[in-house]
Amino acid sequence: MRIVIAPDKFKGTLTAREAADAMALAVRDRWPGAEIAIVPMADGGDGTLGALGGANVHDEVTGPLGEPVHAAWRLDGRAAVIESAAASGLVLAGGAEANDPWGATTRGVGELIGLALDSGSIRIVVGTGGVAATDGGRGAIEALGDHVPFAPGQVTVLTDTTTTFVHAAEVFAPQKGADAELVERLTERLRADAADWAERFGLDVSVVPRSGAAGGLSGALLAAGAEVVDGAAFVADALELSEALAESDLALTGEGAFDATSIAGKGPGHVLSVAARHRVPAVVIAGVVAPDAVGSRVFSMSEVVGVERSLADAADALRVTTTQALWQLDL
Repeated sequence: MRIVIAPDKFKGTLTAREAADAMALAVRDRWPGAEIAIVPMADGGDGTLGALGGANVHDEVTGPLGEPVHAAWRLDGRAAVIESAAASGLVLAGGAEANDPWGATTRGVGELIGLALDSGSIRIVVGTGGVAATDGGRGAIEALGDHVPFAPGQVTVLTDTTTTFVHAAEVFAPQKGADAELVERLTERLRADAADWAERFGLDVSVVPRSGAAGGLSGALLAAGAEVVDGAAFVADALELSEALAESDLALTGEGAFDATSIAGKGPGHVLSVAARHRVPAVVIAGVVAPDAVGSRVFSMSEVVGVERSLADAADALRVTTTQALWQLDL
């Protein structure tokens, strides 16, 4: 048996690598002689930095609410990887309850990109996701100063959503603590931001797909010359997922919560798509599975071992659930 193990993170409990290691224990139990390829997945959100090599640089930048934070990023020769949540994340703001949805800023992300450019980087990958702000990327653009517009091919922005710039507040701001009235105000501000970016950079990003990620940060960077792409596809290509699956008999993937959005644009959905292209059977193991994503090869840790155990010892719960799933397969 040749098996590719390619989960995303189980948010709050396991990194993608930790999840893959737990799944690998189950594979060894089922098929002791199996050849295993581990491909920790990400889709541009938190976990992307780890999937693309991990941090080796730390710098103090402006946090989401204006206070200094120590952000980790990667510098590898003349290439850099930045995770927006490391500088401007909702977690850093204390979650939705402690966040200031109107005042939160992406300035720290711009500062990190500036540091990467000052280091001589000619290729910068920016993951979006988990950001506290809906500032239309204004904080980042202001921090970048004379660094924008970018040179062609210099900055690539990864997203897991096709939401447009002007819809960013409507779709994501409630998760960041905004009520209905504030969502309307944020939307109006986004329209003004889009007009500013169009005037300054010559590109109207207001209804461009993927421009609404990270509260419009992706759209601002797009206007400034960045390329905005599907995050899961980018990570998969970088880690040669398709090549690994082409030579495999089975694919295992998963994440903390598996639902329709997982299939539409996140890491596990991309793994399933590539596996299907290669006609490789695939199994999903998730902490919880929404009704809109139930399938014969989709297994829920909370159903197999219970919610309490899944949270208390996620790695072992994932191992047990994967083991049960593998013994049910007809391969």
